Amino acid sequence: MVQEEREYLYLKGTEELGDVVDAVKNVESKEIVLVVPRNTKCLLHPTNLEILKHEANKHRKKIYISTEDDRLSSLAKNVGIEIFLEDFEYQEASKIVTDIIPPSKVKPKIVIKEETKTKSSSKKKNYKKSILTIVILLIVITGALIFLSNLNASATIEVYLKKQKIPFEETIILDPNATSADLEKAILPAEFVEITKNHTVKQPTSGTKASKPKPSGKIALINEDPQNSISIIQGTRIQSEKGNIYRTTERVYLEPKSSKEVYVISEKAGSEYEITDLNTKFTIPGLIGTRWENLIKAKLVEPIITGENTTVVTVDDINEGKIKLEKELKEVILQELAIKYKDYIFPDDINLVDIKILDISHSVGQPAKEIVITGSGKLQSIGVKKSNFEEFIKDLLSKANLKENKDSNILDVKINKMKLLNLEIKSKSATVLVEGELTVQGYLNTKKLVEELAGKNLAEARNIFNKYPVIEKAELTIKPFWLNSLPFDASKINVKIK
Repeated sequence: MVQEEREYLYLKGTEELGDVVDAVKNVESKEIVLVVPRNTKCLLHPTNLEILKHEANKHRKKIYISTEDDRLSSLAKNVGIEIFLEDFEYQEASKIVTDIIPPSKVKPKIVIKEETKTKSSSKKKNYKKSILTIVILLIVITGALIFLSNLNASATIEVYLKKQKIPFEETIILDPNATSADLEKAILPAEFVEITKNHTVKQPTSGTKASKPKPSGKIALINEDPQNSISIIQGTRIQSEKGNIYRTTERVYLEPKSSKEVYVISEKAGSEYEITDLNTKFTIPGLIGTRWENLIKAKLVEPIITGENTTVVTVDDINEGKIKLEKELKEVILQELAIKYKDYIFPDDINLVDIKILDISHSVGQPAKEIVITGSGKLQSIGVKKSNFEEFIKDLLSKANLKENKDSNILDVKINKMKLLNLEIKSKSATVLVEGELTVQGYLNTKKLVEELAGKNLAEARNIFNKYPVIEKAELTIKPFWLNSLPFDASKINVKIK
């Protein structure tokens, strides 16, 4: 007896797809003929036939379908499953099969009808030769297609590496005299910045003093000179159209093209010194005959009327005015710094602003409803472009990682604070402490990974990915889609780091 090289599975037509797949897996022979009755539902869908074919290929088995169901034959051919053509009948084909079992490996006995044996003998020989030729041709074509598929196979792997955030502290030197960055000495070229601004604040007075009932009110002094400033001293005479004299109660500092309001008190008491018409014109006798005569104007902004008590300046009024001036002046300077150097980073210490008082309109005890304080502020600091600063920090820390043999890449640098440790006005350089946070990603040797993956199936590839602790997840795409192994040619495997 000659042992059969292929095995036959006889279906009864009521099986599920999973039952058929399991039976194919359990057969030891590499070639299997599925004998399928008509209307076997589990195989009358292209997707199920694709799955059956895929599982057979996966277990390196060749399957054929033998059936009288024309619809099944057509579907099988469309998905690439060959139809097994036979020109004889088996005695086993008439058996009633109650389960999917592989038949005997002994070649079945052929039953030939005596009355047709002589007539059809030569026909069947020719037919058998044709079928054998077709089967061989199909095998050759299928093998060629598989070979070409593997030859043109490619794979793309998107690898997502793990990221973590690490705090850092570094001391660096910002030096305007440096021409290039020095990682060894932690020196970064920077820019020395100086901003000077004048500012004026008004502070209400809180003291009171009984006074003679002289009319008082408020006028505006206007400097129309576009270039020069002038200081109007306390007690300056202001003369009305009627010739009445009033004196200012405070000193006023007028910048070019500016105006300030000031209280005035009449020289004498009496209702004739009262003025309620805001259109009343005034002159300043002390400026007549000078270049300021027509440049300084006086305009009534509050009626001049008789009062009973006079508000006077206290020590607290002056101190509170100075504090207010310092706060507002720093805000004005820092706002200008932010506008002019919006892409720069500076130390967080605003005490670098030096404040000087230029003028206080009144002294303690003098009558006034408010005092006017003018001051000057100067900021001196060291700044550097934020992009250059962050790149320098990244390079500095990367160099430190190399020295410590840390296998990671710095993706991002976030600066939380830059504290001034020392400012050398003479050399215009600064030492600062930088605090921030790094976003770090582990390093992956993609060349080594590709070499390990070449030719591996999906399960093996998954195990290789799991060996790399830096890999968070990996997404694998293989072309053509029906292949379940990566190309043997490593150059056909493309790795993209995410």
